[in-house]
Amino acid sequence: MKKRAGIGLLLLIATTTICHSQQVYENRFERSLSDVLKDISVRFEVKLSYDIDTAGLVLPYADFRIRPYSVEESLTNVLAPFDYKFVKQGDKHYKLKRYEYARRTPEDGEKMLSHLLSLYPDKEGWEQRKECLQREVRENLGIDSLLAKRVQTKPILSKIRKFDGYSVQNFAIETLPGLYVAGSIYAPLSKGKHAVIISPNGHFADGRYREEQQLRMGTLARMGAITVSYDLFGWGESALQVGNAAHRSSAAHMIQAMNGITILDYILTRGDADRERVGATGGSGGGSQTILLSVLDDRYKAVAPVVMVASHFDGGCPCESGMPVTLSCGGTNNAELIAMFAPRPLLVVSDGGDWTASVPTLEFPYLQKVYDLYGVREKVQNVHLPEEGHDYGINKRKAVYDFFDNLFSLDARKIDESKITTESEDDLKIFGKKGELYPDHAIKSFGELSKYFDKDRYRELLSDLSLEEKAAGWVASLELEDQKDISFLNTLIYNHLKAVRDWHNTHPYTLVPDGINPVTGNPLSQLDRQMIVNSTIPKEVHQKLMNGLRRVLTEPQVETILDKYTVGKVDFTLRGYKAIVPDLTAEEEATILSHLKEAREQAIDYKNMNQISAIFEIYKTKCEQYLIGNGRNWRQLYKDFVNKVNEEKKKGKK
Repeated sequence: MKKRAGIGLLLLIATTTICHSQQVYENRFERSLSDVLKDISVRFEVKLSYDIDTAGLVLPYADFRIRPYSVEESLTNVLAPFDYKFVKQGDKHYKLKRYEYARRTPEDGEKMLSHLLSLYPDKEGWEQRKECLQREVRENLGIDSLLAKRVQTKPILSKIRKFDGYSVQNFAIETLPGLYVAGSIYAPLSKGKHAVIISPNGHFADGRYREEQQLRMGTLARMGAITVSYDLFGWGESALQVGNAAHRSSAAHMIQAMNGITILDYILTRGDADRERVGATGGSGGGSQTILLSVLDDRYKAVAPVVMVASHFDGGCPCESGMPVTLSCGGTNNAELIAMFAPRPLLVVSDGGDWTASVPTLEFPYLQKVYDLYGVREKVQNVHLPEEGHDYGINKRKAVYDFFDNLFSLDARKIDESKITTESEDDLKIFGKKGELYPDHAIKSFGELSKYFDKDRYRELLSDLSLEEKAAGWVASLELEDQKDISFLNTLIYNHLKAVRDWHNTHPYTLVPDGINPVTGNPLSQLDRQMIVNSTIPKEVHQKLMNGLRRVLTEPQVETILDKYTVGKVDFTLRGYKAIVPDLTAEEEATILSHLKEAREQAIDYKNMNQISAIFEIYKTKCEQYLIGNGRNWRQLYKDFVNKVNEEKKKGKK
């Protein structure tokens, strides 16, 4: 039976080979990036936190990049070759991150806004700029080609549920063939024409089902507005169709915009909807959607993006910045995009705990200058909450209530969130708890939907969705009842599978030089070298999974999940030992089982069955050595077993 050197020994050899280099011109004074960063941390007495992977990365002219008078210049020089950057967390603390195309600094924002203002010194120049932006934003988003593919069907509506001064009705609208957007309509109980307020959801926990969202929707409805809350693409009921990972795609950027436009199309067909009083508000990612909808759809009369408007941040999710909208007309940003709403009423809500901290001194003065071009400075407002953080909390909601109350002649006397009934997530769904009520022709995966887009663009996403489906299947096998535990485990296992896959894909075997396996004396194989690289995956990847599993599962349930990773190799291999050693004692069986369980837990951090099997081979060697040490003639036992199997095969043929 083939023997393999232990991963730890091979790793030690490889690390020694990889890290050894002489400091001479001919090799460009190379040093490992991790060592250089450690030196910077010690030299400047700063803490470095890592959101990046430095394993195997070598920095040319390393020490020449360090500036003894500046930690920040040193970090810039050292990180730039790898497309990494730093973000200052405090006087002596820096977080190291990948380059983020959607995130810049307030200083960058200030320079950009100054540049933009120079392009339109008067109203005529602004109108020309605005015309360019309206055209190129649509082109760069690709929205018109998507809108052209929409289907025309009647919405699916639930029964109306009546509460104190308002009602709730769930809905679903088919947009692309088989694809639905689901949400809930909160409406006043009074008769007559009502204002309409569309509320795209942000990336807050529990999505549109969270209490805060329901309080806001219900209160605005009690005040006299038809308010509409709907799922992000790949969240809530949408995730039942396309999976959660689909949300992290540029397709989400387009589809969410299409959903917002389509929902407003439907709501304005209602007899109680007032076309002259149409607004939108959303927080965080919902604020990004509010900004984009205000650019794409001229039916809005007033908008209130919350905790989102910034000149130096476009949104941290592909659903906000997946398409190159901010490259329009030579470059733009969210501050300029929302400025296009002038001269209509605009409320910008900001706080001191996120990227909107700069609004009072940077973005709001810029917006005032654009509104000045129309002589209506008073129509742009900013409510800034310097002591608050990134949320859509009560003070932010009050600011929005007042804004729409004044503009749309609502009833401020009805502002009483204690009157709102918070419903369960299941109550707010139109297609049932698990999507069992979806029509037969409904799309069941993002793969089905990807025909409307460039499939090559979504190759990695489709892989993500495959991992997501695998994780969900494994968790489903446990037959758990608690939905929060199910959701937690789905995410936990998916994140681990993705981390293992990404480490494998970004760390090729070529990072380990050719060498000799010290145990076998043979050259290291490609599999050996790949396993060495994969064994360097950060320990926290493994620890996070195991800690999470053991936090919510019993030990037998944990073992069930680990068996899913390794396709039941523990039981299969143990049965093999029992067949080879018919009189295996209870103590021997327990020892072998212990070794195999160790193999199983280690093997979950490896990419494919070849690597998993290689890990088991190491521990099978331990098992065989144990049996030999326990007085067993392993070679003879194995030979007898093979002969027996061959004899049975011959008898079977006869």
